Amino acid sequence: MNLSRDDCIYTSHYCEENVYKLVETLKLGDSPTEVYAVFISNRSKKVPLFFQKSGHPPEGLVVWFDRTFWVYDLDTTLEFPCEVTRYWSKAIRPNSVFGQDFERYFRVVDGSMYLRHFASNRSHMHNVEGWLAPPPTYGAISTPETTHNLPRYIDFPLPTECLDSCVDEQLKLLPFGLVLTENAFYSFFTTNY
Repeated sequence: MNLSRDDCIYTSHYCEENVYKLVETLKLGDSPTEVYAVFISNRSKKVPLFFQKSGHPPEGLVVWFDRTFWVYDLDTTLEFPCEVTRYWSKAIRPNSVFGQDFERYFRVVDGSMYLRHFASNRSHMHNVEGWLAPPPTYGAISTPETTHNLPRYIDFPLPTECLDSCVDEQLKLLPFGLVLTENAFYSFFTTNY
């Protein structure tokens, strides 16, 4: 599917929902058979990424508490879509030394599972003073079972060190996906896709 940023539903600071809407669009269209949502975080909730719209010039460095992206990262300043090895070397920069508090883990969720199970009542974006950022114009995403399970997606236990075949098999069965190390994540996506 040939998709541009302008074709995507986007609300700044609502990356989980932006990805949900993107996966939804791709699954309804003539997308590739494999679509994944990816959350990047860690136990410290501090994730350094480069080439981000909210980052500091010249390289767009920003530290997010979590970050969700799909092959099409709606918050990057790199091209859209961006080839995975280029995105990896420019935005992730796996050899950057930020210390253990910034070690990144990747929760990979099968796109169909994400659409079936993800729910957010947006409470994480609201405090006693109001909205931290204006919410999307469409209603909150929910499932028949729940109105909010975002904490399950952004909770990052110790990652799995599965082989590529193990990851592929488990992703089809797990509603909240698998948490992978940087190396396991890179290996899975560059070996299989």
